[in-house]
Amino acid sequence: MPRKIQEQIDYGDYPERMDTSAERSLSDPEKNLYGTNPAMRGGTQDVERLASDRFKKVVDKLRTAINQPDLTPEYVQQMIIEEFGRSVMKAKSIELRFTEELEELAVNSALKVTETPAGRYNIDAKLTGPVEGIDPEKFQFAPNPKPQFDKKQGGQEGGQEGDEENNDERFDANILTKDERFELEIHKRNIINGIIQGASKKGHYIFQDPEVKSKLDEMDTNLYGYYLKLMAINDYFYFTMSDLIDSASKTGEAIGGREDLTGTKTGFLKPEGQEGDEEGGEGGEGGEGGEGEEGGGELKGHEVSEHNISARGIVFPILCHEVIKGIEEALGKFGYSNEPDVASAVIGQVDTLPNETMSLRIGPELVDRIRKCLPNEMFDEENYGIKPFFYKILYEIPTVAFLNLIGDVVSQNEGDQNNAKNKFKEIFDQAKSMRQRYNQKREPQNIEPQEPERGPEIQKEPEKPAENTDKKLSEMGTNALNFELNNAIDAGNWELAQRIQKMIERKQGLHEITVKNLKKYLK
Repeated sequence: MPRKIQEQIDYGDYPERMDTSAERSLSDPEKNLYGTNPAMRGGTQDVERLASDRFKKVVDKLRTAINQPDLTPEYVQQMIIEEFGRSVMKAKSIELRFTEELEELAVNSALKVTETPAGRYNIDAKLTGPVEGIDPEKFQFAPNPKPQFDKKQGGQEGGQEGDEENNDERFDANILTKDERFELEIHKRNIINGIIQGASKKGHYIFQDPEVKSKLDEMDTNLYGYYLKLMAINDYFYFTMSDLIDSASKTGEAIGGREDLTGTKTGFLKPEGQEGDEEGGEGGEGGEGGEGEEGGGELKGHEVSEHNISARGIVFPILCHEVIKGIEEALGKFGYSNEPDVASAVIGQVDTLPNETMSLRIGPELVDRIRKCLPNEMFDEENYGIKPFFYKILYEIPTVAFLNLIGDVVSQNEGDQNNAKNKFKEIFDQAKSMRQRYNQKREPQNIEPQEPERGPEIQKEPEKPAENTDKKLSEMGTNALNFELNNAIDAGNWELAQRIQKMIERKQGLHEITVKNLKKYLK
């Protein structure tokens, strides 16, 4: 059993403090979800450092939102609680007049911030009222029973841990049992969940985007202020009212939003080198493996919208959070183990509602650390849309190498951070190439019809008057007329066919022959 480590959280010169329950959870590696993760090379110290840096940013945000330089006085604490309830009620009363507009804006804004093309997912986003609320029965509150896999030696089994890239002494990856691979997959999944929660947590401030704010102002200029207060307070509560947050995560009561990600498999887009059924077949239990537009590679089959995202939120920012989370979770599937039984067991162990609390505390800072290591050119306008490809490649990195990379991101060592920057640059270049191949596959659908180059203009002979045509036909024999009749019918020239028919009838009076010929071609 790991030794419990008590560490002092660094508050710097901030007078604000987390509550004691949050501090205890963060200082206990058995409770902080990440304290034993190999990516946290400093153990609980790394977890506390990420949490304390996040807490300071949350405090700064709330100070600005409620215009208070110090949040510690008792009257300010009481005001925060009252302001939260007031902002929720005021915002909801306004939203009732603009429900459809806000739901559409939530989807479009989430697609923009995640750099996802419209139509990529089937998204059903709805604002919920106080009556229908959020159904707590759909949440998973506890992990499934932990499986015991056969302890069979062999780093190559499962195809993830035996290559040179993964042979790092920090993990002793040369020989891993299936149980050990399972444990490492849990750590990888927790990191990916942290990134997902961090991106969606930061995304619920999407209302501060100038374009989004402008549209909100057109509805009601008060919305922005209410949203800023209630979301800043919401973030603050995750550190200062942790008992209430923990209770909600264990029962599902008072939860403000939820999302469900399901798959619809009507076709299969298969990346280069991936084996699988042309019309289906998933890369792991619950995951699409190579399916999806981010698959890049050599695409086969036909394009489909293979994920359905159902998002519910009591207010607009939370609805945005849930839509973003659904999009990020779809990308997160690329990080599943390629051993289906391991992948399924990991999901059952990790993807629980109580685990979200710690992911929401740590995740946003983890996302910030990753962003600092990304190449600047990734944020150039010309590279908009590359983000899904980047994270697909990142999540597909074999587990040990992935944890090493995140360890470099979290590390305070400059050399480690430079290693992360170099690796992210490689991934970025791969993502650019992947997106280019993908766009080339789509180009035939997007190219507008081009008028062919004109050759030398050829002067057409003026059409002969009807009487000249009749004269020519009258000079033909019966066999020639029948031949021309067939040609006229084949060409769809019914006017000429009628003239030929009349000529044959006049010349031979053989109406039956003409009828026979016509029936032959009109069947």
